[in-house]
Amino acid sequence: MTAEISRLMELVDAAADEVVRLTQDLVRIPTVNFGTPESGDEMAAATFLRDKLAEDGIDATIYAASENRGNLVATLGDGNGPRLLFMSHTDVVPVEDPDQWTYPPFSGEIADGRIWGRGASDMKGTVAAQAMALILLKRAGVPLKGTLTFATCADEEAGGAYGFGWMAKHHPDVLRADFAVNEGGGGPVRHDGRLIYPISTGEKGRLEIHIRIRGRGWHASQPWRADNAIYKAEEVIRRIRAWRPEVSTRAEIFQHLDTLAGITEPVTDENIDQVLAELEKRNPNLASMLRAASRMTLVATMIQAGVKSNSVAEACTIICDVRSLPWQDVEYVRSQVAGILEGLDGVSFEVIETAVSNASPYDSPFREAVEAATRDAIGVDDIAFVPGISVGFTDSRFVRPLGNVTYGFVPSAPTDDPSRSGAHNINESIGIDSVIAATKFHVALAYRLLTRTS
Repeated sequence: MTAEISRLMELVDAAADEVVRLTQDLVRIPTVNFGTPESGDEMAAATFLRDKLAEDGIDATIYAASENRGNLVATLGDGNGPRLLFMSHTDVVPVEDPDQWTYPPFSGEIADGRIWGRGASDMKGTVAAQAMALILLKRAGVPLKGTLTFATCADEEAGGAYGFGWMAKHHPDVLRADFAVNEGGGGPVRHDGRLIYPISTGEKGRLEIHIRIRGRGWHASQPWRADNAIYKAEEVIRRIRAWRPEVSTRAEIFQHLDTLAGITEPVTDENIDQVLAELEKRNPNLASMLRAASRMTLVATMIQAGVKSNSVAEACTIICDVRSLPWQDVEYVRSQVAGILEGLDGVSFEVIETAVSNASPYDSPFREAVEAATRDAIGVDDIAFVPGISVGFTDSRFVRPLGNVTYGFVPSAPTDDPSRSGAHNINESIGIDSVIAATKFHVALAYRLLTRTS
């Protein structure tokens, strides 16, 4: 770590309270995305961030995909060098039952060294870290060559049609960069006392399956005259639960399990489940991630049936979430679902692809800068890195086709427990140490890639 980077890390520490307050302020803005065009209300967060950046003389532009769907972009640098993009999103998933939360879901409460609330982990902590990275670089007077762009957009939780997807279609030059970092990875693994950080270079695809079951309705007082679609759905659900996916160890991460978990035996498609069963005993989080990286997942997530309580349902719809591996295209998924539903009368289905699997190269000069910036942020030199894959989908799929080498990577503090993040769940939170580490990482990454002396 150079003396200048050390000084910048100290500046982040001195601004820790401000970083935390910004995270809290963002959590308190209920940018809830129900998946409808009129939901999200990200304009409120975009306006708030624009005003925050303006206090330090940083101009930001809000690109409105619609009246309430705000996408904020701010830049630093002289434009004469590499281009680096910080990516994040301001929308959050809904809260199903606030009464199940220990702290109110939009309170931004601080307790147990964590900031609590919907979106704290996914991903307003990172939004705050990226915004503060620009602010602190500006305050420090760091001369950036090239262009540092901070883009925090709407609608990621519903597929990005009003966020990065809309921006890539209507304003691609604003997002085009040599390198980009986004959500998708950064949780450390410990093995033999050493820290290992997987760098997510790509992500699985995401599809929805809409299964429609047709029956025959009747008055509920004479149910034997009906063909109850809800009862017919029982067999569909049973088959979905009984389905077993094809297992694959093609992902590059499986070539590095010796570093990641001390697994020295060759890992194959045939023995991976046995290997993961043993690993789960000592590291359940890692075993779960590797299980997701080695197979397509298909799970029923929503069911809709009936129009009134005194009428037998004549139709039922089951919606399933699918996360596919890079080599599994729409036709592959369609064949799997057809096999599940084979022979069932009155049952049809539709496959809707919402995110194509995508990746950037692991062997890249960008990786060296990401690794060095992580060591700067964590304050530890003895860190190992391995290639990873994000088992969820992100907005990275919109900027990789623009030529951006994009990593899903924001390092968490090694003192944090990733199992407590609760993203998309009750009691979502983020460790304060991780918000500070994320801020340091973005500051160090920009410095290493974009300064005149780097």
